[in-house]
Amino acid sequence: MTASHTKQTIRALRTALLCGAVCCAVQLPAQTSSSGAGFAYIGTLDKKILVYDENKEDVVGEIQLQGVPRATVLSRDQKELVIITTQMAVEVVDLPGRKMVSHFTLSDEKSRPRIPRAGGTGLALDPTGRYLYATLRASVRETDYYRMEPAQFVVIDLQAQKIAKAYPFPADMDQGFGFAATYKVSPDGKLLYVFQENILVYDLASFKQVDEIEMSQPEYPGASPYRLNPADDPNNNGNVITALVTTVDPVVHKGTLGLATLDLTTHKSTFTPLGRELPSLGFLVSPDHTRAYSVMFSGVGGNRETELWVWDLINHKVLRKEPFEARSTSKIGMSGDGKKLYLYGAGSTFEVFDGETLKSRKLIFLNKDTTTNLITLAAK
Repeated sequence: MTASHTKQTIRALRTALLCGAVCCAVQLPAQTSSSGAGFAYIGTLDKKILVYDENKEDVVGEIQLQGVPRATVLSRDQKELVIITTQMAVEVVDLPGRKMVSHFTLSDEKSRPRIPRAGGTGLALDPTGRYLYATLRASVRETDYYRMEPAQFVVIDLQAQKIAKAYPFPADMDQGFGFAATYKVSPDGKLLYVFQENILVYDLASFKQVDEIEMSQPEYPGASPYRLNPADDPNNNGNVITALVTTVDPVVHKGTLGLATLDLTTHKSTFTPLGRELPSLGFLVSPDHTRAYSVMFSGVGGNRETELWVWDLINHKVLRKEPFEARSTSKIGMSGDGKKLYLYGAGSTFEVFDGETLKSRKLIFLNKDTTTNLITLAAK
């Protein structure tokens, strides 16, 4: 895809999408489903992964970890969860068996690597689930001071339990990729897509940039950079990225919400206007890709107003809006079958909403703060 083609098809994009595990197993009954469908997983501050049953609408188990989960990545077959802990250890959990299958640390006596954590997910797994890709910066302890090493792009071999390869960044990228960059690996496992102001395409065998898909820059001073930022979608086949974005009129600077897609195989992109610009938290696409759900908000503090919206992706319109009590912080999740929505991230509460009526079904108190995104599995 050329830069001019991209600018024609996705003009003046910026993200409206804000869009996380694994160890010793608690002695719990194994899941009855070999695929794990019907369950969801979330990390907590007390070094656990909670197992949530989507049919019972309750937490039915927990998996004890060795560290506090910080970021999680789901394998392509949705049977394993790879976790980075706050102490920079890698833990892998077998989801159907609810047990830890490996644990190893990335630190040594003198150095401790750090994975930048921002709004995005700077982690990615190859399709086989063996290699984890990340950007690391190591803090090295010398005799009387600490020294920060330059950023490196690393390939972590989960079977050998070590960093298999490490590549330096170019001199003009000494901090690594940009703030809040997110990663996606191509379906064949050969290319890495880095989503930031522009989309960078790297050959994973050599860590050489092979392409750049340019996104339009802001039309007026003070505007945020435009960004096509993909959300985690358990029903995604790995080929097409879908996100809610905003176009900005170059004359009156009026924003319009739209739906953008990017095919990782062909690099073909589309943009479809949906409505006027409003701030949003999350954008989740239903398993059949006919509907989407988002949290829309306006105002700040005690005057903040929030609504759940249902989007018709076929006819490009909003089907339903439902206000709910505002929270200081919140994340939105969706069940594997797309019939329920989840709000979490505001302390230890976990609230279940009906996907049709948008009414609250159940409020669950986890009695512990959550530390990762909710991981749901595709319905089988």
